[in-house]
Amino acid sequence: MVAPDQPDGLGDNPQVGFETSLADYQGLYRLVLTAYGYRCALTGERFLPEGGLIHPHLEAVAIRPRDSGGPLTITNYLAVEEHAGRAFRAGHIVIADDYRILLPEPHRLQPALARRLGEKLFLPEDEMFWPAREHLSFHRRLMQRG
Repeated sequence: MVAPDQPDGLGDNPQVGFETSLADYQGLYRLVLTAYGYRCALTGERFLPEGGLIHPHLEAVAIRPRDSGGPLTITNYLAVEEHAGRAFRAGHIVIADDYRILLPEPHRLQPALARRLGEKLFLPEDEMFWPAREHLSFHRRLMQRG
């Protein structure tokens, strides 16, 4: 990395606390999809496992975003299909502490997606993989400010 006082450094300071490797992200991604049984936590839709690096229909979405201090742990991630993931990141879908799916502004959600949503999250069998309530609460507060 170029030092901040070097002409090529553009005045950037090195990032702190981001010693996470690509392998860490890939491992977590696979763990999240496997823990959720290749099922969308919001709609319950099941998908077949795929052999490639990235699943074509599912993503692991952070509940508390990494740039807001969210940890790279399974309790901070949900397996979701892409349309549900976009709506979750935009705050059109939030999750209550009892894992009920809430729609703060239902009119902002695509009707086709709204019909597919469950009443509660589809959770992993093993409770140790369930989303942490403190991350769910953070996401709700973040989206209220948004």
